[in-house]
This record gives sequence, structure tokens and C-alpha cells, in this order.
Amino acid sequence: MRQHAAERPALLLRGERVAALTFDALRAELDRAGCFKTRPASAVASLVLHLVASAALFFASAHLGSALLFVAGSLVFYRLGWLMHDAAHGGTFSSTVANKRFAALTAGIMGEFPSDWSYGHGRHHAAPNVRGRDMDQSERWDPSRRYRTWAGAFVGLLLFSTFKGRYLPKTLLLLGLRDGYFCYQHARANFRRELAASIGGFTLQLTFFTVLFGAWGPLLFLAHTSIGMLYLNTVFAGNHYDLESFDEADAAKLSFAELQVRTSRNYPPGALAAFVFGGLEYQIEHHLFPSMPRAGLRKAAPLVRTFCEAHALPYRQQSFIGSVVGVLRFHLDRARA
Repeated sequence: MRQHAAERPALLLRGERVAALTFDALRAELDRAGCFKTRPASAVASLVLHLVASAALFFASAHLGSALLFVAGSLVFYRLGWLMHDAAHGGTFSSTVANKRFAALTAGIMGEFPSDWSYGHGRHHAAPNVRGRDMDQSERWDPSRRYRTWAGAFVGLLLFSTFKGRYLPKTLLLLGLRDGYFCYQHARANFRRELAASIGGFTLQLTFFTVLFGAWGPLLFLAHTSIGMLYLNTVFAGNHYDLESFDEADAAKLSFAELQVRTSRNYPPGALAAFVFGGLEYQIEHHLFPSMPRAGLRKAAPLVRTFCEAHALPYRQQSFIGSVVGVLRFHLDRARA
């Protein structure tokens, strides 16, 4: 029988109680506090709201000739990535099947392949900042991706990616092509279905922009996918990029909690942070408990922080701008070494 809130042990009243918790006990405590409670109706409503709001911003941009409204429309649209992320981690519905379907729906709207995203992102969560295992932000491990100026690092890292030595613009359109290839390699049973959804999603976006902006539509569609890539990619880069990295042998010596906490950092919380980062400003909490819905991360943070301090684990927090500067400096320092 579940305890009523008043009967549950207080989460933070006694630091010595937190210090005594094992990691499994910490998870159980957070579960009792409701941090793992799913909110499916809220997620569905959020999907509809984001689609309507982004369409309204694009309409306003077309009629007012406002580039700022266009950028805002793209940012709102690509916040769907947070909905996909939650569902892919199993944090939206209580049913695994429902989570997979919602992840596929949101990914298809954006033109992405959820199977490859889950494969690559799963590797990242299993081995964050482990060289040879973590393929997120893989330019970190590429010795050719070193820059001698801040401007060169900004353009080369945040605006471009490389393929067989050639620089290509970072766009979610090109990411979709790459993910399609890896979906075929790692989840072939899902390939045809996800390919059809991806083509459908991109076609709808391109058609929408062409109807709305005329001859400028295709170019603005590409700009839209570039804005989305810059947004989502940069947010995730700052959470891990320049923190400790390990080879597989050294990583194996660490506990799960040690590896996750030592390779992650948070952004300062707040209303703006919650909107921009979708709740994943609590990256440490997310890496410790990937299936925890984003709405539960903020509630979990005080106890997680106390747990980390009690177990001599670094609970890092840095501003988004400071984190991006750290990403650029990572490459500058290695170029000068």
C-alpha cells in the first residue's frame, strides 16, 4: 500500500540519512517521492501545442517578414526533440509499446529515425565520455578536428560536421540521412517503416515552407533544419563534452554512479532554462535515472545533490555560455599542445 505524502520520510531533513543511502535506495526514495510518475496526457497535449505554436510563429514570420519569428518557430518546433527523448527513454507512458509509438511519432514528424537514435544514445548513456564507446559528439576524439582560433572552432564545430574529411553543414536533414544508414545497419526490421515516416515528415515540412514562403521555401527549410541541429546539438555538447574521459579499462573500475556523475554537469535551473533545455538542465539526474520523466528531474535534484556530496561525487553546474566556451577551448587547447 502506497504511503500518503505526509507519511513518507522527508527527503532532505536529515543529511546523515541521505549519506547512508545506497544508489538503489536512492532510486527507491525518489520513486516514493513520485519522481518517476509518467504524464502521458501532458505529453500528448504538449505535442499538439508545440505544433500549433510553431506553425503560428512561421505564419507570423511570413506575413511580417521577421527572421526572428522564423528562428523562434524553428526552436519551438524542435522542442519536440525533448518529447521524443522522454518517450525513447520510457518516461512518457507506463507501457513500453506506447513509449515506442510516441517516440516514433515525434521522430517521424521531425524526419528522424528513432531506432538509430536509441542505439547511439543508448551507447552514450551506457558509457558517457568513454573513448571508443561513446559516439555522441565524436569530433572530440578526432585529432583532425583541432582549431587555433576561437572563430575557427565556433564555425568548424558548431556549424559544420565532417564526412570522409569533407566539411558539411550541420543540419537535421543530413543527420536524418546518417541515422537512416545506421538504422539499416542496426535495426533493419524497422528501416522501411522509419524511412517512410522520415520522408513523410521532411516532405510535410518542405511543403509547408514552400506554400508559406514561395520560392524561398526550400532554402528556409534547410535553414530550419540547421537551426534545429544547432539548438539540440549545442545543448547536449555543454553537458559532457570537455569533462573527464576514460578508456574502457579505466571506466570499468568505476561504479555506475561514479561514471555518470563524473562525466555530466547541469545548467543553472530556472524558468528560461526549463524552456530552452526541456528539463535536461538537470543532466546529472537524467544520467543517473534515464527513465525518469523530465518533469521529475527538478524534484529529484536536491536529494541527488545531497547524495553526491555525501559520497564525494562532483555535482557540477555551469552556465550554458560557460559550457559552450569549454567545448571550444577543448579543441583550442589540444591544437596548441
